[in-house]
Amino acid sequence: MDSRRIRISEQRGQDLIEFAVVLPILLLVAFGVLDLGRLFHAGITITNAARVGTRIAAMRPDKAGCDPGSSCVSIFVIDATRDEAANNSIDLSTALIVTECVDVNSIDGCNYGDTFRVTITYDFQLLLDGVISLPNIVLIRSAEMLVQ
Repeated sequence: MDSRRIRISEQRGQDLIEFAVVLPILLLVAFGVLDLGRLFHAGITITNAARVGTRIAAMRPDKAGCDPGSSCVSIFVIDATRDEAANNSIDLSTALIVTECVDVNSIDGCNYGDTFRVTITYDFQLLLDGVISLPNIVLIRSAEMLVQ
């Protein structure tokens, strides 16, 4: 009977050691999957925010109280882009948002028939960054539309 008790206690110790060896690997995989999901969510949200900003600029910016070629349009577009991303829990306050007229047909700025582009550069920080040293992932998304 004593030999049976010794075997049970050795088995429990072996299980504990196996669990201690496998647990960090399981946690690494779980957090990696979580980071991948967060990365896809951020990419989709930033792309959508760029589209919203571009659409606002393309659909008659003069109706927003701005001249089509003025910096007022850029401020209005950047605010709308940040608001759209914030609705999906992405903070673009530190992101670089560039608004530009791609093919300007006139000297007074972006007018009807020109292409307006919004480009967002966002530094995505991984959850695993505190565990292992990983560089931030830079997401660059842009959208273009014709000014109508």
